[in-house]
Amino acid sequence: MDAIAMTKGIIIVGYGTRTGNLTEIIEKQAARMRARGIGNVYTAYFRVSSPTIQEAVSRAVADGCNDILAIPYYIAEGRLTFEMIPAKLGLDTGSSRGTALVDGKEVRIRMASAFGSSRALTDILIDRIADNGGDMDTGILVLGHGSRDLTSSNEEIMILNAKRLRAIGYRHVAHSFNEFVGPTIAEALKTLAAEGVSRIIAVPLFIANGVHLGEEIPEQLGIPAYSEGGDIEIGGRKIQLVYTKPVEADPRLTDIIVAKAREFLGE
Repeated sequence: MDAIAMTKGIIIVGYGTRTGNLTEIIEKQAARMRARGIGNVYTAYFRVSSPTIQEAVSRAVADGCNDILAIPYYIAEGRLTFEMIPAKLGLDTGSSRGTALVDGKEVRIRMASAFGSSRALTDILIDRIADNGGDMDTGILVLGHGSRDLTSSNEEIMILNAKRLRAIGYRHVAHSFNEFVGPTIAEALKTLAAEGVSRIIAVPLFIANGVHLGEEIPEQLGIPAYSEGGDIEIGGRKIQLVYTKPVEADPRLTDIIVAKAREFLGE
C-alpha cells in the first residue's frame, strides 16, 4: 500500500446524543478545521447521532481517501477509544492503527488520542471560574462523569485537574462524579461546606450539555434542572452555588485537534 498515492481524510468522532448540543459542537469544530485549510474533514458519532462511524468512513473512501485519522472528541481514554471505536473503524480489537477493507478498498486507518491530561482542559476550567467571579477562596467542585470501565482515565483526569487547581492556589477544591465511582456529589459538597466556603462554583469536565448535565447532576447539586445554579443548604448553612458550562467547542480544543490533523498531514 506504501506505493499507492495516499489521500488523507480526518474524522472527528463524538459519542452521540438524543439531547443536548454535542452535534453542534462537533460540527463547529469540523467547520473550524476546514476554515484553516484542512481538507477532507468529516464528522461521526459512536451511537444514536448520525452519521455513524461506518457511514463517515464510507463517505471518506467514496471521496477518494485511503488514509484516515479518527480524532476522538472525548475527555478521557477508555474502552470506547481503545476497543469500541477502533472496532467500528474496522481495526483489530485494541489496535490504534492498521488497514481495513472499506467498500472493497484497502484503507489505512489510525486513531488519535483523547484530550486526556492536556493542560488546555485545566485552563478552560480556570476561565470558567474567573468568568463566574471566582477567586482563590471560592469553593471549586470539579465534576466528572464516572465510569465502571477499569481502563478509563476519567477518574485520573478529574483528580489531576483538581490537583492542578490546588497547585495554582485555589484553597478549597473538591472533585466528584455523577455515577459509578466516588466521591459522590453530595460528599464533595459536604467537604467544601465543612471548609467554611459561602460560595461554590461547580465546573463540569464534560464535552457537552445533555441529560447528565441538565437533569441528573443539578438534582444532586440541589439546583433546578437546566439552570446556572442557585442557593443550596448544607448542614443548615445557605451556600450560593454557580453551575458553569462544559468545555464544549472551546478554541483551545480546536487548536489541539488541528495540531493532531497537521501532524497527520505532515505539515
